[in-house]
Amino acid sequence: MPTMAHIQYLLRAMCASIGGILLERRSVSCSWNAFASQIYRMISVLALIALYGPGNDYFGYGFGVPVAHADSVVDSDPALAEVDFGNEIRFLVRARSVRADDPLTSVLLLYRVDESAVQNTGVPSFQPGAVVSALYRWRVSGVLLPGAEVRYQFQIETKSGAKITTPEQSVTYNDTRFDWREVKSGKVTAHWHSTDANTGQTILDEATKTLRRMEQEFGLVPDRPISLYAYVRAPDYASAVATSGRSLEYAVGAGMARVYVLYAEPNTTEALLALRREIARTVFDQKTTNPFSPPPRWLSVGFSRYVAGEDVPAENQKVLTDFAQNNRLLALKTLAGNMPTADRERALALEESLSAFKYMAGAYPPEKIRAMFDAFKEGNTVDDALKKGLGNTLDQFETKWKNSLRLGLPQKPNTANPTPRAGGAPPSGSAAPRAGSGTGSATSTSAGPESLAFVDLVFGQSVDFWKSLFGEKTRHVLLGALVFIVAAVGAVVIGSVAGAIRQTRDEG
Repeated sequence: MPTMAHIQYLLRAMCASIGGILLERRSVSCSWNAFASQIYRMISVLALIALYGPGNDYFGYGFGVPVAHADSVVDSDPALAEVDFGNEIRFLVRARSVRADDPLTSVLLLYRVDESAVQNTGVPSFQPGAVVSALYRWRVSGVLLPGAEVRYQFQIETKSGAKITTPEQSVTYNDTRFDWREVKSGKVTAHWHSTDANTGQTILDEATKTLRRMEQEFGLVPDRPISLYAYVRAPDYASAVATSGRSLEYAVGAGMARVYVLYAEPNTTEALLALRREIARTVFDQKTTNPFSPPPRWLSVGFSRYVAGEDVPAENQKVLTDFAQNNRLLALKTLAGNMPTADRERALALEESLSAFKYMAGAYPPEKIRAMFDAFKEGNTVDDALKKGLGNTLDQFETKWKNSLRLGLPQKPNTANPTPRAGGAPPSGSAAPRAGSGTGSATSTSAGPESLAFVDLVFGQSVDFWKSLFGEKTRHVLLGALVFIVAAVGAVVIGSVAGAIRQTRDEG
C-alpha cells in the first residue's frame, strides 16, 4: 500500500500534469493528443489519491501498515493525548531507533471513536531520524460530541522496515468549559452545569420514567449505561453538539450511550419531549444495531415517538385515513432510509411512522416485538426480522396497517405513562426516556449533509483523512474533485471523437 511519500509523488505528478496542460495549450503546434495525454495523466493521479486514501473500503487503509513488533529495534515512550475542547485533540509520541544506522522514517496515528469498528489514520508531523517526536493535531470542532471516547495508538517504522505498534490508549473528549455535576439512578447518569440542583434531577426522573415505560410495556431494558448532558444556554448547547448537515433539536443523541438536551425556560416541555424520544431511540439502537444493515428508519422513528408519548392528532388521523382510502400513503419501504426532505412529505412520513408503530404495539404482543428487535440485532433483513418476530413480512404488515386506516378502526390514545401491558416485564425502578427529533440523532464522526452522502460511497473511509486537511469543507472539496474528473473524462472523450472525425475528413 502507498505511504505518504507515494501520495506526495502523486501530488507532484498532478501538478506536473496541470503545468504540462497549460504549457502545451499555449503552443500553437500543440496537438489534441498531447493535451489529452496530460488530462489522462492528471485523472489517473486524482483517482489514485482518492482510491488509496486512508480507509478506502476497497483498498483498506491507504497508509495502512501491518501490525508488527520489533521491540529490540524501536523503542517509544507512552503516547499522550491532550484535549482542547471545541478545537482539537493533540496526539504525541516520542520514539527512538536502537540502531543509529536505521533511522525512524514513518509514524502513523491509528484511532477509533466510541464503539465504531472503523479504524481511522492520521499522519503526524515529525522529522525522520534516530529520535523523533511526532505530533498529530485532529481538528474536532463539529466532528466530536462531548463524552466521546477516542482509542488511539501509533505505528512507527524504521528505514529498514522494522515496526512497532504502541499499546492502545484512550482519551475522553470532555466539555471542559464547565464544572459538571452529576446524579445517577440505575443505568442512567445525568450531568448538568447549572447551579439549580433540580435541573439534573428533573432530566434524570424523565429518563427514568421513559425507561420504565419501555420495560413495562415491551420488556425492554438498556444493554448499556446511558449518559445525559444538560445545557441551560442555547449558545453553549449549539457550540457543543452542532454538526454539519444536521438541524439542531432540543435533544440529540450520539451513538448508543449519550444524549444531550437543551433544558432552558421557557421551552422545558419541548426539551423533555425531545429527551424522551432520544432515550427511546438510544435503547432501540442498542437492541437492533448490527454490523450488516440498520433497521428501517420508520420503525426507529415510530418507536421513539410512541414511547415518548406522542400521538397522531385527530385532524392528521383523518388525513391518514383519506390517504389510505385513496392509496396515497408513502410505502414503508421508501421510509427505510432517510426521511423525505420536502416539508409535506416529511410531515406525512413522520405521522405514518408513528401510526404504523402504534398499530404494531396494539396488534402484536410485546414478546413478538422483542423477537423482532432480536432478529434485527442478529442482522436479518427487514422481511426476515418481521417474519421471525411478528409472523408477517413487511408487505403483509403494511397491508394490515393500511386496512385498519381505511376502515377507520379506533386506536387507543397514546400517553407518556400508560398502563403496563400484559407480557411486559415488571418495573425495575430505573429507566430513562430519551429525546430527539423524529429525524434521528447525531452519529458518527464521518456524518455529513445527506445531499453529499454519496461522496462517502465513492471515497470510502478516506474522507476521514482528507477531513484532517480540509476540515468541514472536505466533502465539498472531494465533490469538486469528482466533478472535475467526470468533466475532464467527458472533455477527453468528446475531444478524442472530434479529433478522429477531423482526421478522417482530412485524410478523405
